[in-house]
Amino acid sequence: MERTIGNLGQEIRQLSRPYANLSREGVRRCKVNTLLSIMPDLDEPPKGLPEGSIDLGDGFALLRKRDRYMFSPDGAAAQAMRNFIGDGRELPRIKRWARLLLPNKQIARSAWREMTKQAIL
Repeated sequence: MERTIGNLGQEIRQLSRPYANLSREGVRRCKVNTLLSIMPDLDEPPKGLPEGSIDLGDGFALLRKRDRYMFSPDGAAAQAMRNFIGDGRELPRIKRWARLLLPNKQIARSAWREMTKQAIL
């Protein structure tokens, strides 16, 4: 509700009659929402993946932010990778990604990026 009020406030065009403009924009938005609920084909087609993302197939996609450079993992990350790929093989160099788009359109966030954000706050 607060977001809608804020958006409507930004759409006021004539500052001399703000309440009339606010009312007109509210009515216009209601009409558009009604039309879209009756005829969803009028809505814009769904956009593709964001710039810099990688489609993994089956509805999965890696989403930005990511490490700029590849690196060799160490510590617990290296041990987890060794457990997964086997002891006799060399560990690959990796880039960490912040988010993963799931097939149900939810976004999984990585602990790496979330911890970085918390450190900044």
